[in-house]
Amino acid sequence: MARTRSWITLGAVYVVALSAAAASFPTLPGLPGFPGAAAPVAKLENLKADPNSTTTSGVSSGAYMAMQLTVSLSSSFKGAGVVAGGPWHCAEGSSQTAQTKCMKDAAAIDVKALAKATRDAASRGQIEDPRNLQTARFYIYGSQKDTVVKPPAAERTREYLESFIAKAQIKVETSIPSGHGWATENFGNVCGQMGLPWLNSCGYDTAGNILGHLYGPLKAKAPAVATSLKTFDQSEFDKSGKATLAASGFVYVPHACTTGTSCRVHVALHGCQMSSEFVQDKFAVNSGLNEWAEANAIVVLYPQAKVSGGNPFSCWDWFGYTGADYDTATGPQIVAIKAMVDRLIEP
Repeated sequence: MARTRSWITLGAVYVVALSAAAASFPTLPGLPGFPGAAAPVAKLENLKADPNSTTTSGVSSGAYMAMQLTVSLSSSFKGAGVVAGGPWHCAEGSSQTAQTKCMKDAAAIDVKALAKATRDAASRGQIEDPRNLQTARFYIYGSQKDTVVKPPAAERTREYLESFIAKAQIKVETSIPSGHGWATENFGNVCGQMGLPWLNSCGYDTAGNILGHLYGPLKAKAPAVATSLKTFDQSEFDKSGKATLAASGFVYVPHACTTGTSCRVHVALHGCQMSSEFVQDKFAVNSGLNEWAEANAIVVLYPQAKVSGGNPFSCWDWFGYTGADYDTATGPQIVAIKAMVDRLIEP
């Protein structure tokens, strides 16, 4: 039986399998953008993508970041998929609150207070007007078997969003018995298991359900093209280093998007221990997003966070390790991701 060890570090509980499973994700020194690589990494290209249809999704810390992007920059992001996450500003800048209320005791989340905090932040100019959310769509996923971000977080997220948008724009899925992570149709751990690479084979297409809800009816998915998943240099989007980004990120560019089609952009955010430092390209290749993207002219941007002081598992910042403005329009990671999107959509 695999041994496990739990860390309680800066507002999150992470369980890491110390077994052969963890050892099966070695560093790939020959892949551009990873430690030891000699090959250069290209700049993120301008694809003149549609500026009016950008959406995002994420799992765990990435789910919180997806919510932060959509709430703080509500004129730019038109919806989000929130997998094992919670409401905007849930942690209130406190690692202790993140660890307890947001992850373990979501019933204690004061949704009305968070809705008021949202409006107050907008009145101070820290985030954009939440009335922009009235046309946004949200897909919320929580699992009864998730022991890291417990199931009530999904319900609190729905209640928070209903402070701003109609119920019909929100879809909630809580029936899949998956462990903490991103559920797929046929890749990853046994469905209820928890651990690297935080992808669970559950016979459930999280990617298709998210994109279908955010964008409406889609064409049937098509095989992803391996060469269409590219690495790109993230350093130009984080010159100060405050956003603590990995040297490179991933972007999936469907063939149609290279031949003049105006494509949509979807930003997919990994969870803790799901970045390139831990699982290389496992999330970018096996999330299921690329197959839907290929058939529906959607560029998928996979930004990558990195291990840094106060962030030993390359989580996205949802409790303040990059600064007090972490979940506002001036948060270092939010600014960096927005700049990546802007590059893709520049006219």
